[in-house]
Amino acid sequence: MGGVNAHVIVEEPPVVPVREAPAQDSYVMRVSAADETALRTLADAYAEALTDTPEEELGDFAFTANVGRAAHRSRAVVHGGDARELAAGLRDIATGQVSGSRRGAAPAPTAFMFTGQGSQYVGMGRGLYGVEPVFRAALDECAELLAGHVDVPLRDLLFGSGEVEGRLDRTCYAQAAIVSVQVGLVRWLASVGVRPDAVVGHSLGELTAAWAAGVLELGDLLELTAVRGRLMESGPGGGAMAVVHADAETVLAAIAAHPGVEVAAFNAPRAVTVTGPAEAVGRFCRESGAGARTRTLVVSHAFHSAAMEGAVAPFAEAVAGTTLSPPVIPFASTVTGDWHTAGTAADPGYWGRAIREPVRFTQAVTALSETGAGSVWEIGSHPQLTPLARASWGRTPPVWLSTLRRDRVDQVELHAAVAAYVNRTSADLDWTELHRGTGRRITTIPTYAFNRQRFWISSSPRETTSNQMNQMNQMNQMNEMKRHQNHG
Repeated sequence: MGGVNAHVIVEEPPVVPVREAPAQDSYVMRVSAADETALRTLADAYAEALTDTPEEELGDFAFTANVGRAAHRSRAVVHGGDARELAAGLRDIATGQVSGSRRGAAPAPTAFMFTGQGSQYVGMGRGLYGVEPVFRAALDECAELLAGHVDVPLRDLLFGSGEVEGRLDRTCYAQAAIVSVQVGLVRWLASVGVRPDAVVGHSLGELTAAWAAGVLELGDLLELTAVRGRLMESGPGGGAMAVVHADAETVLAAIAAHPGVEVAAFNAPRAVTVTGPAEAVGRFCRESGAGARTRTLVVSHAFHSAAMEGAVAPFAEAVAGTTLSPPVIPFASTVTGDWHTAGTAADPGYWGRAIREPVRFTQAVTALSETGAGSVWEIGSHPQLTPLARASWGRTPPVWLSTLRRDRVDQVELHAAVAAYVNRTSADLDWTELHRGTGRRITTIPTYAFNRQRFWISSSPRETTSNQMNQMNQMNQMNEMKRHQNHG
């Protein structure tokens, strides 16, 4: 027979595409189990496995724990910038130092507070812009919508450059930048399942709160913010503002002897901000100060004073040119200190008066506390309102959460907040959306820690299990019954 020639064709394997997973400054990881015992066991297994996990695979580990594992009633969330920090948080769960929370059918309401002017700084949101696609997309959208209303590109304002250095100190730029960062934060929180059931805003922040409550469209919000900033900056300069640590009645009585000095904001039961011409405010602080400690604020104008009178009518006219809708969620007014109605939210005159009249923040927070909110988020680049709101809240305090903070890493601060939100309430996150756009994939991590129990019969002839005893007793009873029947 002739030989058979065999041909083997060898082909190169397909090229594995290189993943482009964005760098992360922080990771959030969920541990979920049926009960506290299994939760601790699984947390310990995760912590042990992380000791051998390379840094570049931490994102895959967290993604698998969050998305590739079923959600059970008992859960705990840890966050950290590296494997060591994550493992430390997991060991706290494993040892019982941190207890798991339980998912509830109806979490308590969530409230958002929107910070006003004074919270801005160069670089706010820069870290989040680099690592969170949803936040980045929202900020880019705001930049496009503001392009025709602010003469400096938004990203230059926020992240700084030599040509625009110092611009954030000016009201016309600061207000647009603050609101844009707030929009990005609200969009990111919504993407992971955190949405407000009620809102309040301080001065400028009330405009962003109106957008979050469905009163304004995003384009109108940004246009009105730019108009508001220009109008307020065009007011007379030479103003000053100061915080007085005394109750409202005492401050009102004291300013009666100082013409030109007004109340700009009732911020807390013992924190009132006064405003007016610099000379008059300075004299008030030196001579009276309502007999209490005072602190002068760094401002360019005397906001919420007679100096702002010229901005009221033009801004009301600008608002009249937009479409305003009734709030779709409860929206507290810091002009009246009560809840907005369909009429007040859609009244252009209201928004004009909000520039001139004092901010009744403490009254609005008191109204907000009556919703029974279980968590309150301060939406802004640096928390200013939370200490004030704590002092005005009712008997049952909520979980207080902030989004960004000056001199802190953006993603670390935000991840700490969402971890506390899950751990301290019965709410949960949209874990799939948390990882959208990050390029992560399922990997091998420890499997579920079942509470295993033995039920089989022992092979040792000397051991008698409870099951065997029951079977023997049943057989003895049956044999006894048969004997009685035979004898009968």
